[in-house]
Amino acid sequence: MAIILAALMASAQPLPAIKVEPVPGKGFAATVATIDADQYSPVIDRIKLLAEQRCGTKKVRYGRFDFDNKIDVARGVTVINDFRQAFSCYDPATDPYKPVPADWKASAAETTAATRFAQRFLDNLDAGNAALLATMMDPGLEATPAEMKRFSDEAKMHQTGAGEFTPRLGGWMNNPPDVSYPGAYAYFAVLSSHPGIAGTCGGVLLYRVREGEYRMAQYDVRYVSQKLIDEEGYTDEQLDGLCKR
Repeated sequence: MAIILAALMASAQPLPAIKVEPVPGKGFAATVATIDADQYSPVIDRIKLLAEQRCGTKKVRYGRFDFDNKIDVARGVTVINDFRQAFSCYDPATDPYKPVPADWKASAAETTAATRFAQRFLDNLDAGNAALLATMMDPGLEATPAEMKRFSDEAKMHQTGAGEFTPRLGGWMNNPPDVSYPGAYAYFAVLSSHPGIAGTCGGVLLYRVREGEYRMAQYDVRYVSQKLIDEEGYTDEQLDGLCKR
């Protein structure tokens, strides 16, 4: 009952202030100091509206976003701090990023090349080559070696022995919504054979710049500790549930 009341109290909070400020040479940044987790979606919707208003007759292109989160123990809610969403305005008529035809299909050679790129990214993630990893990310994400080192450290934190990460193609997507650029994208689940890792959640989204050239458009992978599974006695169903949290 206390948790339900806390959630109701959180949902009654007014939406926090959103600042939209210009970033010289890059566009704009929308920032929010603190967001309750249940306010996240309406805040994002509000940011989208403010971005559209700022861009006027032009279209909005979203870039890097980042934030910190923590648990507000007193209220029993997750709190997001220092949220920042970068965006810029562009004219579709002069945009260098063009959509692929709706019926575009990747050739076997294209899929092989994309898979090799994904494998190279994961090999460098496992090796901790942070500077190289940063160059493989889309420039619009403004990924830094420090950030990629953190991703690499998180990927290895539960490992107790040698193994490898392997990309598994989930499929190609043509001009999907909610991405920075139109075009062809390939989604890869990330598998791990490392002792100490019971399973993985999520994967990577690869953007096809042109034939044979790719960038990582999204990295969203979590690693489930085998020690946690053994200590808690999770079933396979409960393990799947961990990935949905």
